[in-house]
Amino acid sequence: MSERPGLFDFAGQRARTTRLWEAASWDELALFIGPNADRFRGAFEGTRPKMLAGRGGVSFGFCWPALLFSFAWFFYRKMWAAGLALLVIPPALGFFIDSRGGALGVMIAISLFAKSLYVQHAVWKIGAIREKGGGGEAIAAAGGVSIAGGAVGGLILASAAAATLYVILEGGR
Repeated sequence: MSERPGLFDFAGQRARTTRLWEAASWDELALFIGPNADRFRGAFEGTRPKMLAGRGGVSFGFCWPALLFSFAWFFYRKMWAAGLALLVIPPALGFFIDSRGGALGVMIAISLFAKSLYVQHAVWKIGAIREKGGGGEAIAAAGGVSIAGGAVGGLILASAAAATLYVILEGGR
């Protein structure tokens, strides 16, 4: 049975995070990521020392797909909760806060952290698989990409873009 710190057990969470990052290897991460894993190596190498030092944090590294496709990229990378949050939270905030440039700012910020967030996600998933006794086959199966997730995210994004364009074109009448 694995030790799982409680929600507000910050020292326990930090200790578990440090253990996961100590055990993390690039080979396992590359196996989890699958094709194009080398694009995430810089994020792994930049984030790992921070996590091992107990400081937490992310490393900067620009990700064009995250900028252009936002939540759809997270769905494609099987980061369902992050994708859903990016789908719901910005429009909800836009409803309450009138900010014309805010969406672009959020998209740029997300694109700067996306690779590092994905690497952290992968390290936690790999750790959970190892705790259950899984090996390389389970790691590869849990990782990779979801074509269906990317397609659904892309359809939602295209629908939102079409609706926005319609409002812009018809709004002047």
